[in-house]
Amino acid sequence: MCKKMQVCRILCVVLCMMLCVAGCGSKGTESKGAESFAAEESSIADAEAVSEDVGERDTPEAEPAVPGQEEASAPEEEPQGGQIVATDLKPSEGFEFESNGDGTCTITGIGTCTDEDIVIPLESPDGETVTLIEKYALYSLEDVNSVTLVNYTYEIDENAFQYGEFTAVNILGGSPVINKSAFSSCEDLTSISFSDCNIQAAEYAFYSCGKDAEVTFSNCTGVIEKNAFQYSDFSSLTISNCDLQIEESAFSSCEDLTSIVFTGSTLETEEYAFYNCGDSATIEMTDCSLTFDDRTFQYSSIESLTITGSQADMGDSVFSGCEDLTAVNIDCGSVTLGEYAFYDCEDLQSVAICANAKSDNEIKIDDRAFQYCKRLETVDIGKGNIEIGESVFSYCADNLAIVAAGKNYTADALKDGLK
Repeated sequence: MCKKMQVCRILCVVLCMMLCVAGCGSKGTESKGAESFAAEESSIADAEAVSEDVGERDTPEAEPAVPGQEEASAPEEEPQGGQIVATDLKPSEGFEFESNGDGTCTITGIGTCTDEDIVIPLESPDGETVTLIEKYALYSLEDVNSVTLVNYTYEIDENAFQYGEFTAVNILGGSPVINKSAFSSCEDLTSISFSDCNIQAAEYAFYSCGKDAEVTFSNCTGVIEKNAFQYSDFSSLTISNCDLQIEESAFSSCEDLTSIVFTGSTLETEEYAFYNCGDSATIEMTDCSLTFDDRTFQYSSIESLTITGSQADMGDSVFSGCEDLTAVNIDCGSVTLGEYAFYDCEDLQSVAICANAKSDNEIKIDDRAFQYCKRLETVDIGKGNIEIGESVFSYCADNLAIVAAGKNYTADALKDGLK
């Protein structure tokens, strides 16, 4: 009996111990579950906070997509010239770049680039936009045939390409700002071409350039600043479908020009823009609107001059002293010749101004416009509203024959003008 009671007691103790252990284990599990739930709640809260923070930071970046779409849907706001030109040309690699710390960068040198025909990159290898070609960055560039900029819309700093030995410069699209002396003294240039761009060529940008070079502007707008191409060795200058402002002395003393052709363009020049230019050059300006300031072509070596279009507004002495000029033909709806416009063009023999069948021409020839053109023999002026100033044909050839609006005149008969 005692043994049985003793065994029961032992079983009871064991059972109690097992119940205690089970209770403790259950209590531990409950505690661990509470801690896990709290941690999950904390993680969710943190995630939501991060999500809200990212959302707040992402919102300003997402907003520009809407203006960007608006810009893409309004191409009419794109200015004439400065277009984005489609091309297969691949940017050259190996240039040296310096980050500006704001997503843009500067080209600072040629680096390891060995291309003979260089295409200036618009981005660095890190994806930063090129906004400047640094001063002297590509100074005195050797072993290169050509330099091409495609859709470049930023600055080329002073002297950036100065004294380069390449033979061609091509600027396609974009709105480049070519600063002072950027391409000056590149004496080996045989071709300088601008197309589909809005150009700003600063003072001396291409000063003393070229080797019998051909210079062309096609479908361009912009400004060519004073002295930009002065003293350059060009054989021809062609401007087609452009709207350009050409400042003081921009092309002065380009003495080797034999051909100047302007087509379908609106051009405005400041005084002396083409002063002392040409080598017995032929000038053809077709379907143009022209506003030339005083002395634009003074003392230039020009053999013939032909102008057609809507307007030819010529300032004082604009072609005076052009001793090699033999023939002038101007046929525009509105023609204005300032004082002394063709003064002392001693080889000039024939002049035709609006000699067409139209009866609504606007023609104004100011005082002494053709004075001292000693070999001038024939002048044919068409019909319309004609105004001729004083002494326009004085001291010309003795046998000078003048026809104005179908009537014959002598130089003496027009001494006091005609209205």
